[in-house]
This record gives sequence, structure tokens and C-alpha cells, in this order.
Amino acid sequence: MQTERRACRRVAVSIDAVVYYSSLMLPDCHIRDLTPEGAFISTRGHFLPDRALVDLAIQVPNGGTQQRFTAQVMRSTEEGVGIRLQDANPATLRRLIEALYAA
Repeated sequence: MQTERRACRRVAVSIDAVVYYSSLMLPDCHIRDLTPEGAFISTRGHFLPDRALVDLAIQVPNGGTQQRFTAQVMRSTEEGVGIRLQDANPATLRRLIEALYAA
């Protein structure tokens, strides 16, 4: 069994997202789990290189505003990418998670 390396517990979520990498836009992505430090995003078979910097856009349900984050790809698999959020405001992430649970 692999040792858990995350400092924070993952929260299972189901969030549609758009990932932007260089001039590539991946509009049909899906966030499967989220922590204050990162997320795992299903990219529907699209490969992104490890260490790539990406922009992540999340539409908060029920009329919430779109949230944008900068992230770095930490690992890439056939299923998707594990990302580490860069300079994400903890209060913004907390509000995002609360809005998702309220939806």
C-alpha cells in the first residue's frame, strides 16, 4: 500500500471544470477530489506534462461566480492529473467547498 503524502484530507467532489494549458483549452474536465492544496482532475484522456503550469476555472453551482486558480501538474495518468494549487487563498477555497456542499 502506498503511503499518503497529503498534509490535508481529500474531499470527494463532483465539479465540472475547464483547464487551460498554453494555448490548449480542455473544457470537459471533472474534479474528483479536492484539498486546500490541490485536486485530482479527470481530463477525459488528454495528457498534460508533469510540472506544467495550468489555469483552472471552476463554475460554482447555483449561480455562484467562477473561481480561477493557477496550479502545477504534479502527476499525469490516463485518468487525469493531480495538481497542486499555486498561491491559492485558503479562505477562497473554504468558501468554494462550502458552496459546493450547499448546492
